[in-house]
Amino acid sequence: MRLAFALLLTAVALGAVVEVRNGLGFPIPNATVCFQGRCVSTNASGVAVVPLGAEVEIYVGGLLTWKTYSSGHDVVTVSDIDHVSISPVNASGYVVLKIVKFLNGTYGELKIPFSNNKLERAIPVGGVDYPVEIYLTEVGGVRLRNATVVRRDLWNMGADLLALGLVERCTIASLSPVTRIAILQGNTTVASGAANVTAYLPRGASYLGVAETRVLLPNGDFYRAEFNPLLYCGRTIVVNASRLVIRAVDSFGVTRTDWTIYVAGRAYKGQAELWILPHDIYTVAVDAGFARRNLTVAASNPTEVLTVEVENAYLIFNYQQPVDKVYIVGNYTTVAQIPRRVELPPGTYKVYVEAGGRNSTYIVTLRPGETVQLTITPAKQGRGQEQTEAPTSYAFAGVVSAMALAALVAVAIGIRRRQRQGRGR
Repeated sequence: MRLAFALLLTAVALGAVVEVRNGLGFPIPNATVCFQGRCVSTNASGVAVVPLGAEVEIYVGGLLTWKTYSSGHDVVTVSDIDHVSISPVNASGYVVLKIVKFLNGTYGELKIPFSNNKLERAIPVGGVDYPVEIYLTEVGGVRLRNATVVRRDLWNMGADLLALGLVERCTIASLSPVTRIAILQGNTTVASGAANVTAYLPRGASYLGVAETRVLLPNGDFYRAEFNPLLYCGRTIVVNASRLVIRAVDSFGVTRTDWTIYVAGRAYKGQAELWILPHDIYTVAVDAGFARRNLTVAASNPTEVLTVEVENAYLIFNYQQPVDKVYIVGNYTTVAQIPRRVELPPGTYKVYVEAGGRNSTYIVTLRPGETVQLTITPAKQGRGQEQTEAPTSYAFAGVVSAMALAALVAVAIGIRRRQRQGRGR
């Protein structure tokens, strides 16, 4: 209260008050207010008392920012500029303020460097405008051989690099299977986009364009196409790729969604759809569980459809008596308690049925796309059926033993042949 009362008394005696505030409306203390050959500083409230009708100069940061005449209660605003408005990419260099009046009464130039549009020190701006020269030494990270000078004023301190011809506007579009386009300058990504990309490229630099795609290489990696973006400005990137569709079908012509297709490091169920590179060789495998088919494919058309058939047949069991266990031995071997329908690769099979301590043997031939009914009878009936008294486990063990014995005999014969060949040498 005492301070406000003292200021009021002084204002009444001298005649006027000058109030200095920043761009947000907060007071600027220690601003210098000069009038009639003397200078005073604003207090913590940004206020200085001056004579009424006097010519007043206001200095902030040592620079003349306002020049006015006191009219009783004057409020002036001084804002800080901390950057240079340069577009469409950032630049570096320095600015030179011309014919600047300093607090000591002299006139001169003030040089302030800036980097990526950011001034090294803020410039106070009020009601006094100054001529400005902007020296551009680096544009978008590219060093200019000679600095480009742009002449402006403090209130309009900026530069349009596109209008100056220092950058080139480059728009590149893409089509599927391209997923993303990136433009790099060294290790720095200048611009990137999902389908289309627009970049402002400083002239005189080297650039690399990368198109990421959904195209799979044979090893499972995604294909990346590299190009010179300067040659594709205003154009569309098209990657030479083929759409491959693989269907896994059985001998009945049914697409099997329970079978697995393996290609290019990926696994698909029943049907695979993917982009591949034309003329490259891809390995395809279809796993049906009871059989596996392997093949290779190389696309030569924009769209390729590959149908992979794994031969199969069905064996249907009809029981006229309870059974304990069923053994199926042939191209594919399986054991089940009471199977109803068994999917098998084509071939001739021996079916061993254990029922009540007795073993029955059936011989069945399955052809591709065929469904065969097999009736399990309690008596020694039916062509191709043999009834034995031995337990099924013993009978099945005998089959396995016979297979193992045959393998040992083959090994022994091979050893004898090698020994004879050794003697002959």
